[in-house]
Amino acid sequence: MNKIENLSGFALSLASLRTEESPVIGEYTALVKAGEFAKKCGFSIIQLLPVLDTGTQSSPYSSLSAFALHPIYINLSHLHGFDYCIKNDKSFKKEYDEFLKHKNDLRFDYNFVLNAKERLIRKIWDMISHSTAFLSESEQEKIGEMESWLMDFIEANPWLKAYCVFKVLKYKYMQASSKTWPLQDRNLSKEEIEARWNDRTLLEQHYFYAFEQLVAFRQFKAASDEIKKMGIILKGDIPILLNDDSCDVWSTPEIFKQELRAGSPPDGDNPSGQNWGFPIYDWKAQEKDGFSWWKLRLKECQKFFGAYRLDHIPGFFRLWAIPEGEKTAELGRTEPCATISYSSLLEAHFSADRIKWLSQPHIPTEDIFRLTGDLEKSHDILSLFCTRIGFEELWNFKPSFKSARDIEKADLSKFELDAEMQNDVKIIMLRWWKNRTLISVGKKKFVPYYKYGETKAWNSLNNDEKKILSEFFSAIWKKQESLWKKQAEKIFSALIPSTDMVPCGEDLGVMIGCMPKVMKKFQILSLKVIRWCRNWSAEGQPFDDMKKYNKLSLVTTSVHDCSTLRQWWNSEKNSTKAFEQAFLSEKKKSKNKEVEPFFEDSESIFKDDFSPEIAQKVLSVCAKTNGAWFVNPIQDWLYLDDANKSPCWSENSDNERMNIPGTVSEFNWTYRIPLTFEELMKKESMISKIKKIIAIHG
Repeated sequence: MNKIENLSGFALSLASLRTEESPVIGEYTALVKAGEFAKKCGFSIIQLLPVLDTGTQSSPYSSLSAFALHPIYINLSHLHGFDYCIKNDKSFKKEYDEFLKHKNDLRFDYNFVLNAKERLIRKIWDMISHSTAFLSESEQEKIGEMESWLMDFIEANPWLKAYCVFKVLKYKYMQASSKTWPLQDRNLSKEEIEARWNDRTLLEQHYFYAFEQLVAFRQFKAASDEIKKMGIILKGDIPILLNDDSCDVWSTPEIFKQELRAGSPPDGDNPSGQNWGFPIYDWKAQEKDGFSWWKLRLKECQKFFGAYRLDHIPGFFRLWAIPEGEKTAELGRTEPCATISYSSLLEAHFSADRIKWLSQPHIPTEDIFRLTGDLEKSHDILSLFCTRIGFEELWNFKPSFKSARDIEKADLSKFELDAEMQNDVKIIMLRWWKNRTLISVGKKKFVPYYKYGETKAWNSLNNDEKKILSEFFSAIWKKQESLWKKQAEKIFSALIPSTDMVPCGEDLGVMIGCMPKVMKKFQILSLKVIRWCRNWSAEGQPFDDMKKYNKLSLVTTSVHDCSTLRQWWNSEKNSTKAFEQAFLSEKKKSKNKEVEPFFEDSESIFKDDFSPEIAQKVLSVCAKTNGAWFVNPIQDWLYLDDANKSPCWSENSDNERMNIPGTVSEFNWTYRIPLTFEELMKKESMISKIKKIIAIHG
């Protein structure tokens, strides 16, 4: 990609689409109408959230499979046999009519839609499998053709058999996590998975899930091909990590490090960090076969997309890795990481006992005694968790305690403590569990605990000891940058050239010094969220000059994890004031009097309530960015319509938000466009405004 053009577009989840033919939830076929709207407005990009199967999870980033499409987006009316079921199966028609009653819902009910579609698709499948004699000759011919497609589809997709076996087991165990299945189903070899697939008693069940994938693939492929013909780039989204309860973790465990979980380190907003619960990759294991699993992911994406977004691109450099069984992220470290050896600590005159003091929590008896008031009982309680150090009133955790989860599961009932006191004991033990200056990460290798300065061991050291350890810590932090750069370059060298798609990276939040240079080397577009591109350390936290953004950038007003443009304007006035000041200043400096001012000199508008006029001014300013791609959530574009007349605006702006990070609720990920795309295409005034803004960027 030697040259990249200035292009504009909109972003949304596939579920958010609303058309006359797909009135309850967006479907693969509905993308064609989205493309027609995009073409009429002059957009060149449609960006989708992930469309992978997430099972019972509404979050598109909690993938049940790295390859399987979500059956929730299948358009039922396009299936062979649908018309027959509507005409001849009263229960099918009744259930489908009930499904359509939800077409006017403000947000869609994920569980209702998922379960309703599953039942209806199963009824069509059962009819196809057992009742084709009742169909007309032409319908039977179509179904016969589909059976041929199904066999070819299974043969062409090597990931499909394991996925179907996995889905049958999920259904058998009522969608319970694969981690809770009986051992004979939990740990199957590739040969055993193949044998399950070939089990004739299960064949029809396996074929059902293959059928779902076939029709999803064909509907999505047909729609994406139509969009490509319109000259529009369809941009996909690849979640970097897979759900712990996913087909890939279950069927290809060798490419993951399941003893570690990904997350983010402690910071001001999250003093305990974040534990996402997803297993991390074993990149060294994947390197041995040339990253074939990841290449297959990209190959599958290229069937539909012309560009893709790599979610959490810092994770390709390094992940914050947390031992499995920990609830918080405090005992995590980077992976890969530089380490301090046992021998180097000895050479620095730290004795074996001193190293043990630094790397293993030493729990004083008095902490439990204060709670119980009984020394003997305190010893008994501590003996459950710990081994006493000689005759001292100090204890170390037993080797059998591997994680915080082991502490939480400990049975204290025999000590005759009430529930509150049992809980208090565990709180004390959990607090001590994290109280170590060094974390052991292998045989006689250590890394610093992220919050080592708060630990008892660190604060017991003399100044010379602290200085020596600080020098060790500084050395490994400097060394790690080169490890991360080496890993990312190795991965990207294999993956980026493997397709013709334009790569984009979600590089928000984590700043790794080498990351911008590596992304530029591999021509990966960076993500710029304008409201967050500011000089945060300067007075007033001024906005960065958008005209100086890196050309290899995708620039946006909002993302799915933050407030919409309307919410931002109305609720974050310090930010909007800084935005106004940045571009008022720009206007005053301009010598070109022909340039139409975006803000009036005479009065400030940042205090005004959001309106279509403000939307147009803000979007027009943002369109002047130097970043090549200007892609905003569709909600932010719809604000250009007249608020007094438009049903594009919800009475409560909260209903226009996609997701609230850190929360799990029925609200998240269920946003729906208020109008059908057929209705949006009649909004001539709004479309005219969109075209003008696109022209500014173009």
